[in-house]
Amino acid sequence: YQRRVRGSVLMALDQRQKVPLAKGHGLADWVRIVSSGKDFSLGGSLGNRITKEEVAKHKTEDDCWIILKGKVYNITPYLHYHPGGVKKLMMAAGKDATSLFDKYHGWVNYEFLLKNCLVGVLVA
Repeated sequence: YQRRVRGSVLMALDQRQKVPLAKGHGLADWVRIVSSGKDFSLGGSLGNRITKEEVAKHKTEDDCWIILKGKVYNITPYLHYHPGGVKKLMMAAGKDATSLFDKYHGWVNYEFLLKNCLVGVLVA
């Protein structure tokens, strides 16, 4: 965000920028999809055990998984709903996104937003 101080603009260190989303791709639209119960888990559950090597195979816009706090999510359907844009999410594609997520979205209830996208639990 930007803050004006005596006529000049100071950029915060946290320079999160939202991108314009296509009509029907806002947060309320995603919440409506989640609330409908639509399943994006690919048959996943907390009983599924998934390795980092498996997650690393899913790093494209057509097949995108991330790790958040020890759980694996298929975020492919969410990509175009992310306020920061697809590009930002792709930075974490196929990887553990926990530290990046905590840095910018620590207050977000990702367990609700991604509950229909849970593929399984990370194993060592």
